[in-house]
Order: sequence, then C-alpha cells, then structure tokens
Amino acid sequence: MIGAIIGDIVGSRFEWNNHRSKDFDLMPHQCFFTDDSIMSLAVCDALMRCRPDFTGLGEQAVRSMQEIGRPYPNSGYGGSFYRWMYSDHPKPYNSFGNGAAMRVSGCGYAARSLEEAKALSKAVTEVTHNHPEGIKGAEATAAAVYLARTGKSLLEIQDYITKNYYPIDFTLDSIRGTYQFNETCQDTVPQALEAFFESTGFEDAIRNAISIGGDSDTLAAITGAVAEAYYGVPAPIRKLALTFLDKRLLKVLMDFEGIYPAKAEKAGEAGNVGIRSPERAGIKASKCSEIMQLAFDFADEDAANSTSVSEETTSQKLFSHLFEACNILRGPINQDEYKSYVTPILFFKRLSDVYDEETQAALEESGGDEEYAAFPENHRFVIPEGCHWQDVREASMDVGVAIVNAMNGIERANPDTLSGVFSSFDDANWTDKSKLSDERLKNLIEHMSKIKVGNNNYSADVMGDSYEFLIKKFADLSKKNAGEFYTPRSIVKLMIMLLAPQVGESVYDPACGTGGMLIEAIRYMKGDKRTYGRIYGQEKNLDTSAIARMNLFLHGARDFNVTQGDTLRSPNYLWRGSLQTFDCVVANPPFSLKNWGAEQFGGDIYGRNLWGCPTDSNGDFAWLQHMVKSMDPKTGRCAVVLPQGVLFRGGKEGEIRKQLVESDKLECVITLTGGVFYSTGVSACILFLNNNKHADHRRKVCFIDASGIYTPQRAQNIMTEDDIRRVYALYAAYEDVIERVKVVPIAGIRERGYTLAINNYIEKKEQETIPPEEVRRQYFEAYEAMLRAEEKMKKLLLEGGYVSE
Repeated sequence: MIGAIIGDIVGSRFEWNNHRSKDFDLMPHQCFFTDDSIMSLAVCDALMRCRPDFTGLGEQAVRSMQEIGRPYPNSGYGGSFYRWMYSDHPKPYNSFGNGAAMRVSGCGYAARSLEEAKALSKAVTEVTHNHPEGIKGAEATAAAVYLARTGKSLLEIQDYITKNYYPIDFTLDSIRGTYQFNETCQDTVPQALEAFFESTGFEDAIRNAISIGGDSDTLAAITGAVAEAYYGVPAPIRKLALTFLDKRLLKVLMDFEGIYPAKAEKAGEAGNVGIRSPERAGIKASKCSEIMQLAFDFADEDAANSTSVSEETTSQKLFSHLFEACNILRGPINQDEYKSYVTPILFFKRLSDVYDEETQAALEESGGDEEYAAFPENHRFVIPEGCHWQDVREASMDVGVAIVNAMNGIERANPDTLSGVFSSFDDANWTDKSKLSDERLKNLIEHMSKIKVGNNNYSADVMGDSYEFLIKKFADLSKKNAGEFYTPRSIVKLMIMLLAPQVGESVYDPACGTGGMLIEAIRYMKGDKRTYGRIYGQEKNLDTSAIARMNLFLHGARDFNVTQGDTLRSPNYLWRGSLQTFDCVVANPPFSLKNWGAEQFGGDIYGRNLWGCPTDSNGDFAWLQHMVKSMDPKTGRCAVVLPQGVLFRGGKEGEIRKQLVESDKLECVITLTGGVFYSTGVSACILFLNNNKHADHRRKVCFIDASGIYTPQRAQNIMTEDDIRRVYALYAAYEDVIERVKVVPIAGIRERGYTLAINNYIEKKEQETIPPEEVRRQYFEAYEAMLRAEEKMKKLLLEGGYVSE
C-alpha cells in the first residue's frame, strides 16, 4: 500500500517544476505528502471500517475521507473536491479528474477477486468522481494492482489494460518532450501505467513516472501503487518514506498492512524478487515514535526474510524481462517485428544455458574430465566452437554478425533437430546497423545475460507456458489475427480430453500453428518417453513452424516431427506412397480458407476427396476430409474446430455432410459461444469423429449445446477449467439433457435433411402458456388499479395545495 504514498512523496516537489529525466535525488527533505497519500489512506480506512462483505463501502468512504482529510486543508485538494470535503451534505460532482485513480490502490489489496477489485473501486470513486471516465480510470488502476498482487506477469497486466481500458500506443520516450500537466484520468492513468510497463523494478517505475513531467505526484502515486504490488518496495526506500508521515496517517498505514500484507523487494542476480510480508496484528503503540520504530522493525524483518529466497527464475520475472527486451528494441524495430528478434534470441540463450547445465553434470560425473564433458553423448544438441552465447557476449564490434554466425552454426551442427529454427525468421536483420547499432545489440545481449533460462531455472511447463503467452502477446502487438495460429488453452484441453490419447499412440496436427495442441497431448500423456517419435505436425507458415519446434522443445518434448508445408496441397507425412495415418488427429485449421487448391484436391492422389471436393472459396470440408483420411482405420479419433457454418451450409458442403453422417464416424458435435476465440467473434464448433465408436454410440450422434457454458469478460468470452469440465461431463454421460444435450440416431438426422444445426435437435423446456382471457383479465385489473392510484394522487395534491381544480 505504501507504493502509492512513495510515488506521491517523490513527485511532490516536481508537480509544478517538472523534471524530464530519471536522474534525480529520490526523496530529499524538500519532499512532502499531498492529498494523494491522504486520500489513499482514507480509502484504506474505509475498507477496514466497513462490513466484512464491504456492503456500505461508499457511505463509509465518505465518512473516512472527510474525517481523515479535513485536518489537512492545504494538502493540494482541487476546488471541487475541497468543497466536497468540507460539505455537510457531500454529493458527487461528475468529475473525471485523476484524483479518482490515485486513491484506489487499497481496493486492489483488499479484493478477493478481480471483479471485487472493480466493484470496490467503483464504490469509493462514484461518491465524488461519478463521470464514466473517472470510474474507468479508478477501475483500471485497481485492476492493475490486483493483477500485480496476485502474480500476473507484467505482459499479462499490460494485455488486460490495453484490451479493457486504454489502448496504450506510445512509449515514454515518445511523449517525454511533449506531455503536459493534465488532471484528467484519461490523460494520466495510461501514462502512469506505461511508466510501470517500461520498468525493471520499483524505483525504476517511480523514476519513469517522474521523467515524463505532467501531474508528477499523482502520476507517480498511480505508478507506485501498481509497482509495489508487482515488485514490492526495497526496505531502505520504505523506511525513508515512513519518516514523511505523521502519526495519524502512519497508524492507518500500519493497521492496513497488518491486515493486507505489503511486499518487499529484493534485488538478486536473476532480477528483482517480491517478498510477501507476514500478516501482523493491529498496532498497539500510541506514540508516533513507537509506531515509526515498529514500522522500521517490520521493514528490516521483511528485508532479512528476503535473503533466503531461491534465485530460481520465475515466470513473472521472465515476462518482465522479455518485455524489457522489447523496450530495448523499441524505436528502430516496429512492434510487429518483436517476435522475429525476441523469439530467436531467447531460444539461443536457452540452448546455451541447457548446454552449460549438461556440461556441468558431465563434469561432476567424470570428476572434472573436460574431454568427457564435451562428448556428444552428454548433450541433446551440439553447440560448435565460437557459437555459444558467451562468444556473442564477448563480441565488441559487429555484434549482429556474431549473432547470425552463432545461430547459423548451431543450425548446421544440428541438421536433424534444429535446422531452420533461427533462419526461418528471415525478416530479422541483425546486421543492419542503421536499425540495430552495436550498442543497442550489446544492451540486448547484456540484458538477456542477467537471467538463466536453463532446465534448472525453469520447469518445461513454466518455460513453455510463458512462451505461449508471449506468442499471443506478439500477435496482439502486431495487430494480426492470432486466431490463425493461437487456440485458447481451454479449448485445446477440451479437444485433447475428447481424444484421450494413450501413451504410445501417435498424435498429428495438420495445421499445428505454434504447437499448442501437440504440447497439450504430450502433457495429457504426462510426457512419457513412449511419446518420443510419435508427435507430428505440419504448418504452412515458415516462422510459425519454427516457433512450434521451439515451443515443443521449451516444453521438454523430444524426438518430435514438425515440418513446414501446405498440408492441403502437399501433405508431408506419407507411408509407402499413401497418406500416413495416426491414432489421434487434432487441429484448428484456418476458418473458411479461400484459394486453398480445390482443383488439385478434386483429383487428389491420396484419395482425400472421399466425400467430394468443396469449392475453392471455402476449405473447411477439405481440412475435415484430410483429417478423416489421416485417421488410423481401427483406432483413429479426430477432434477439429470449425466455424458453425459447416453444420448447415448447403450445396457441395451439404452433400459432403450427408456422407459424413452416413459414415457413422461422427460421434459428437459441440457448439461453442461466440467470441471465445482470440481476436475473432466467429462462433465455432468442435466435431469429434471416431473410427471405433463404443457399441452404445454407434449409429448415433451426440449434440451438445455449450453456447451457454462460458465465463463472460469485458473484451472476450472465455471458457475456464470448470467450463470445459462441464462440457466434457456432458459428452461422457452421452445422454439427453433438456436444453443442453440430445443423442440423435442417424435416421433422425436423415429425416432433417442431414443438417447438424444443434437447434434442430436440442429439446427446450416447455413454455408456460397463459390463456387469452387471463391476459385480458390481468390487463384490466392493472388498468383499474392505475386509475385508482391517479385519483388518490390527485386528491393528495389538491389537499396539499400543490394544484387547483
């Protein structure tokens, strides 16, 4: 909670004397607390004094703000707020000033959920700032604090803010020379949050906020609130800030942090680590000096406890660190190019760190025998001489050339496993010094050198999951449709649950994108060694296929097969001249693909047009038939995501759908809610096919309407783990459920012209019908009651002298 107060104190001397640099004394004696600190603590007081369920928070906020705020009339209140503060009947005044956002950080600490953080911020904001922009600014701040406090990464927080509140399309460098004093939420909160997004630690975040000028104390208070929740506060800075508070404010702070523990920050070799303080009982001391000493003791205790924290790199630090790598590239490199630079440099660092770990293990095993440690048998891959990360780090000039030579050398030395993983990013021009100077590249290399990303630092899941989020983030930054290659994790899990791949079975994704479905299949089989050599994927996009291989590698997968190529025109996996078949086939192919190669498919040499050839304007059923042909004749199962149009479109698709139904391979149709796919509102469905249906399922299709099973969010509907478990349970039961599930014989589908539109089959609850005479009776009864009420009102107005006859 003290983060906002520190930001306020640091910014107090710069509000009317902006300092557009990060170089300044942090908290000299000229600093002081302002209304930002007072109101932040007043909100904390209200949160502590209202009911446990926070009902009545708004009314208590009014009392607390007036009670705590009135003794400080010269602390910098705005005119309207000053009048509100000293009014006996305070009312909201439709403000969208930034005072709404600077005081709500306590809501982010007290909240037990993100939705509650928003509700609490609204309750304490609308008592004064009831303009929609004021409520929005406060909510964005409280949400960012909550997300930071609960362990979300810096990139995840930024992703949430930009999608739901402010599209932050600027950098601090780009506005530092022109940004002016502004008291509105909409021109303060985005800038304050960007100061946090570009930070590497708590103090750096505060300095970022001060460096752009503007309403410095409020800017830094908002930034400090989020930065503390994310990084924690270093003990020396905390202790210095406490000396600026008087007894009344210090007591509120200590009481609040006793209930909602603060966070200390410790700087380590791998980056800054946040340490959560223990819960502490209410402060018993009464003298200011005693309270101050207790606060100092707690800060020292937190600092001491932080020394025992493991230096293992966490996903939170990785996100933060990689985002800072993007900031180093920002300027000469466009946002949509970040992927092409950050992805390969991360992978290069990862390979070097893993190689070093394997070398160290071999040295320990052999008693220090360096020749033994270099044997290929002790390594999963080869790093040739001169191609290690350290070699590039030692380059003093032509750094881009050193990077390219190292990456090319690793590819050449590992042709079967790593060929193309770096060179696929052909739009990355490491050697163009007009874009990337030696100094900038040295900064990037040194920045990445600060963290270890080997297997000893990360589990495969943590590393891989972090990387998958980055893939999604890069797609968002480039403003491209990530839905082309990124399927929401929950949908992937549901599809793999339907397939239920068993250890030793083969899994194939013909449109594998970045490899998420293959990774989930491996995870489902618990990474058993018998998955080695049984994982297959093909992806048309060159750099996306390289990312898929990196992604699988970072998740710990071994001996997998991911190739680049156009699956519909030229499938890569063949066996004795025929299409190779697999136990499990899974994909989220491009929806309604145009110009996909219908002419060639019409005479397909692999027989994939088994039910007919769709038109070149829509490739949905071409993908489906390719997947069906790729299923093992005996054990094959297939789960595919397609747009819901495949369920009912006519013409050639209608004929293909007829044969699909009559083949008795279709076991289940699941319709999903709209908007559940990233960056698209298309409503989709999952088709599950099985060459070896259970006896009870034969000649039947299970229709599941899951369009109502989702968790709504402001920017996008999502399906949570609970949601997909509910859907899977409906499939597993395979029985009728009113308004949810209908198991239909093929004969019943035939009777309806082979449509698979779920509304044709799902049974609805009977609607209660009211006879017309009853409706008429109720209407006249209500009408007569209205006439009586009017007559009564008229009589009262006449008696009171408000109207005359």
